[in-house]
Amino acid sequence: MICNQIVGNAFAEGLTHENEELRGFETVELTWDECAKRILRKKTNRGREIGISLPLQPQTSLRHGDILTREGKGKVLVSLQPCDVFVVFSESTKELGLIAYEFGNRHLPLEVTDSGEIVLLIDDPTKVLLNKLHVQYETQCRRFQPIPKGGGHHHHDHDHHHDHVDQSLMGSKQ
Repeated sequence: MICNQIVGNAFAEGLTHENEELRGFETVELTWDECAKRILRKKTNRGREIGISLPLQPQTSLRHGDILTREGKGKVLVSLQPCDVFVVFSESTKELGLIAYEFGNRHLPLEVTDSGEIVLLIDDPTKVLLNKLHVQYETQCRRFQPIPKGGGHHHHDHDHHHDHVDQSLMGSKQ
């Protein structure tokens, strides 16, 4: 099966609860960096092989809960694997802005959460800079969903709800 679009998001549509009950969906587990790739070949949690082939435009990145297909028994959604990250906290919006600027200037992937945290991948240079900036942070294991490169957006086509199967793509591995 080839999935060539994102047809919704289980969390945005209220199809899951806070405990992430998936209600009959198969899941395909992806790492944070796989979510930025357009073409992937993966297996679902039920062992079914799927291809993901997203269009070049608009720029699209996969997110936790994205629905790749909802055709019949083929309901498949993205499950983003948690990873170890630094989570930066501050009461000051100005300080958070400066931190985001520092790391953005280094072209490092980062996530800004709705609760005002900055989330960064763990590595030694990042730890050194966080300590140099004297900011409050901690290490956590969570889903990392960085801002797409180039300021891209996350696109859902809610009007078009079927996937197209191109068998020639199933033979190519990405």
